Parts: sequence; structure tokens; C-alpha cells
Amino acid sequence: MTGRSEQETDFLRMQTDTGKTVQKPQHSCRVLLEQTDWSQTVLGPAERWPAVLRAALDLALPAHAQIVIFWGPQYTALYNDAYSVTIGNKHPKAFGRPAKENWSELWEDLEPLLSHVLRTGQTFSAQNRPFYIERRGFPETVYFDLSYSPLGVEENGASGVLCIVSETTQRVIAQQQLSDINERLELLFSQTDAGIALSNAQGHLLKVNPRLCEIIGYSEAELLGRSLIDMTIAGDRSQLGLALRRLFSNSESFVHHLTISAGDGRFVPVSCSVSALRDESGLISQAVWTILDVTQQQRAQALESQLAAIVASSHDAILSTDLDMVILSWNEGAERLYGYSTREAVGRKVTMLLPADRIGEESDIIEKISRGIRVAPHETVRQSKNGQLIDVQLTVSPVRNGQGEIIGASKTAHDIGERKRAERLQLAILGEMKHRIKNVLATVQALARQTFRNEVHNAAYDAFEARLGAMARTHDLLTAGGWQSANLAHIIEQTLKPFGLENFSIGGPDLVVSSRAAMAFALGLHELATNAVKYGALSSAAGHILISWTLNSDQPETFSFTWRENDGPAVAPPNRKGFGTRLIEAVLAAEVSGQVELTYAPGGCVCQLVAPLSGILPPDE
Repeated sequence: MTGRSEQETDFLRMQTDTGKTVQKPQHSCRVLLEQTDWSQTVLGPAERWPAVLRAALDLALPAHAQIVIFWGPQYTALYNDAYSVTIGNKHPKAFGRPAKENWSELWEDLEPLLSHVLRTGQTFSAQNRPFYIERRGFPETVYFDLSYSPLGVEENGASGVLCIVSETTQRVIAQQQLSDINERLELLFSQTDAGIALSNAQGHLLKVNPRLCEIIGYSEAELLGRSLIDMTIAGDRSQLGLALRRLFSNSESFVHHLTISAGDGRFVPVSCSVSALRDESGLISQAVWTILDVTQQQRAQALESQLAAIVASSHDAILSTDLDMVILSWNEGAERLYGYSTREAVGRKVTMLLPADRIGEESDIIEKISRGIRVAPHETVRQSKNGQLIDVQLTVSPVRNGQGEIIGASKTAHDIGERKRAERLQLAILGEMKHRIKNVLATVQALARQTFRNEVHNAAYDAFEARLGAMARTHDLLTAGGWQSANLAHIIEQTLKPFGLENFSIGGPDLVVSSRAAMAFALGLHELATNAVKYGALSSAAGHILISWTLNSDQPETFSFTWRENDGPAVAPPNRKGFGTRLIEAVLAAEVSGQVELTYAPGGCVCQLVAPLSGILPPDE
């Protein structure tokens, strides 16, 4: 291409990030753009191309994203190097040519999409959109994430289409293969009477079901990656290894009787049936193991005896009922806790243990158990034979028959009476501590009033008294939480109540914070509100403050808090930092192990705090 203007040369020049001209690769789209005599094409000389087309090419050519531009009524194709890879042997002949010439096999599918964007000026996007294409000498179906956007939109429609695409063919194929494998696994793993596993040719386990973990005595994490051959006793390993090699070479399924060294030290005799699993190409890719414990009945009897001994010797009250709430078993712990002997309890309704105000609890428990719904451990109250009310922690589990059907419920009640009495004592002590601390705060306030009684100290006293009030209100919230934690929204509302809550918009997820964080927020918010009254949004009738916080799930998890003033007078950074500003930037940040940033935009002060979530939550969270 000759006779190029300086403007066109600038338009076509390929540059690096530093602005230096670099060598253009052979058949690169940039080189094709420079070397093509566009005056002989439907697009005409490059220097006459519309600004929007030139701008789009400036964006597309250096981009790593796969971008193609279809311009004009013939959809002339202009694309970048990243896109050229996706069209295979259609490049470079497709560059600068009408799209129908080189995409004829899919034109009936592609043209309506492009035409719609040109005609309506509306963007079209899709994920994993299939296309039939012949790009490497054979037909194939490929998939793309795509976004088609109009270029040069006017009243009669657009002049071109900017297509940003990303080929997802491999991802779609992988998802389809994974779906097929998962369907097979679900079918196999539904056979819950047996231990099932998938392995490679060396016997290394790739997938196991819970039943196999039970049989072999290892957790899933312990089994994955280990060789099942190595877990058999020495006399069985050679025979099993040979059979597995034959399976992968000749597809010879086999059944062996083996002894496995279990994780708990036992030697478990099993019947092991192994068959081949083929991939879509027909090759054997994995082995399917079906393992049955041939001593299941003996193990079940031993386990039953062991469980019976545990129940009998437990200090907790353990009983079982059928689905009609009739008591079927009753251990010594239940005799001690409730006062009924086994003879008195078995055969009676378990509702005999319920106080009058909780008579519906058992029916609710049985209804959930019978539907297979988990009943979480919970605290409740039961009534003994002599009428005494007993605080208990109740754990409920379903009882199943040999076919896995739920036929009743097992209930373990742990006496928490001592703990409850301790909690009540703690509440009394906290109440007394609250009373005494308030007396101390009142004394401190009186001393401050005497200390700052000179009129020149009025402002200092007012600030001190307000800070003391913020601490006192937060103290009340912490006392209600056992001096361990408090709700963040409640802290904010209590601290800002003297400033008029109607001046604030407060929003964020429900969050309980530690006592240290609670005090830090109370003092920091008070300083921010005080400054807003003096200089910021609260000094104007129209002023308003937005307070928000979010939890970010990144690792590590973080907490973000924002104070944003709006519609107040114009603000500017202070000439010096006062005590309040230093308190916000240093104390608040330090107490929650975070960082505070104060900015003074013309529209209002903005305070942003970012801290690790661990610095905000109570210690036991």
C-alpha cells in the first residue's frame, strides 16, 4: 500500500507500551492492515475510513482478547492476531474480505446475528454459543462466549459490528465429559451396600464412597491417592497386581477374595469385584472396584455389643423411641437423671418427661426425624419423676432398620443444670459490674466537670463528656452480650442517637463484633459525627451521612466500613490533625488491626476502614 498519509501511517503503526516501533510478525493482522491496498476493496482508502472504525481497530489490534470487526453491508472482516487463531486456515485470506466468502458453512447461522445488531443497534451476547465451522480441513462444532456490539450507530442502524469472543470449546467438551463421568459415578455410588472406588492402572484410588471408608477404616482424604494393592496383606498383593494389569491390557474383569489391613489395625476379609471403565474413545481409563465385607454380620454384632456397653455405661441419659414416641430402651444414665427405672419407663410415651409448656416438642422432633430432616443439638427442659425441671442439652439421631428405613429416634440428654446456674450467676455479676462501672463513669464525669470548670475549658469538657457518653452507651451493649461482643448496627445507632438518626442511612450485614472493636467504633463514630456537626454534613440542614459495611470473602476474609458525608458544605483537608482525627486514624485502626483512610472531597468527608475479619469478630468466632 503506497501513497499513505501521515495520519494513516500513525493509524497503522504498531507500537509497544513504550511507544517504540517493533518488528511485525509475518501474516500478523497489523502487517496485513498496513500492506493491503484498501483503495481496491469495498472499504476504500484507509485514510477515509470512519473515525469509529479506526478507533475500534486501534483497540482491537494490540488486544489479547479475540476481537473481529464486521464492517459495512458486506460484513468485511477485520480482526486481531488473537482471533486469527480461532479461524484456523481461514487466516490470512479472510482478513479484509466479505465474511460470507470465508464463513460460508456457518453463514446461515452467523448472518442473522450480525444483521440484527446492524439493523437494531442492539448488543447481542451469549455464553458457550455453538457454531458449525470448517477451519482445519474437517467439520467441527465449536463454542464461544461472545458479545456483538454495534459500531457507528445512526438513525438507520449501525455501520459495523464489534465482536469480542472467547473460544470455550475445550471447556464445554470437558464439562460434557465430566457430566458423563459424574452420571456413571452416581449410578455406581448409589449401590450403598458395597464399598465402591475408582482407581488408575496402578491401583491408586481416585474416588471412594463412604461405605468403602467404613470398611477399610480410613477417611476419604487418607484413601485418595493411595494404592489399594498396598493395603492388602503381603500374600495377596502379587495376585491382585497381576489381575489389575490384565484388566487394563485385556479388559479381563476379575473377582478376588482378599484381606485388607484396615486403618484401625484390623484385618478385614473382603470380596473384591473389579471391572473396566472406558472413556469416550473406547480406551480403558479406570477400574471400578466393588468391595463387600464378608464378615459384615459378625462386625454388626460386635458393634451392637460395643454400642450397648457404651450406652449402659454413659453418664448421659440415653433412650430410644419408635415413631409413636413409645420408649423402647432406657439406660442407667436416664434412671439417674429422670428418676424412672427402666421397668417404669419402657413402654410409656416419652411425653411423660415434657413440662406442660413444652408438650409439643417431641411430636415436632419425631415429625422431622421421620422425614429424614436433621435435628440439631439444642438446649431444652425436661421434667423428672418428682416434678423437678431439668436443663438438658438434647441430641437426637434417627434409628434405622436393616433396610435403612427410619423406625425411631435415639435421644441423648446431657445435664446442663450446673452450667445454667453458672450462667445465671454470671448475669448477676455482670449486672453488678455494670452498676459499679456506671458509678465510676459518673465519678469520672464529676471530676472532669470540676477540672474543666473554667469557661475556657468548656469546649474540652463538652468533647470529653461526649466521648465518655459514647463509651457508656457501648458499655451497656457489651454488658448485654456478656462483655464479649455486641451487634455492630446497635453500636452505630446508640453512638449516633444524640446526633439524630434521621440524618443517617445505615446499612450492612448482621455482624457481631468483639468488645475491643465495639469500643473502637463507638469512639471513632463519635469523633466523625462531632466533626460533621462542626464542619461537615451535619452542619447543614440538607446534609446526610451514609454508613455502610461489607464482608469480603477473599482469603483472608476482610471487613470494609465506609462513612460518607453528602450535601453538606464544601470541605477541605485540615491544616493540622486534631486529637479526634488522630484517634480515628490510630486508635480505631489499631484496635481492629486495620487501616483507616480519611479523605476530604469537596462533596464531603469520607472515612474508609479496611480490616481483617478476624480483627473484628469476637475471639471465639
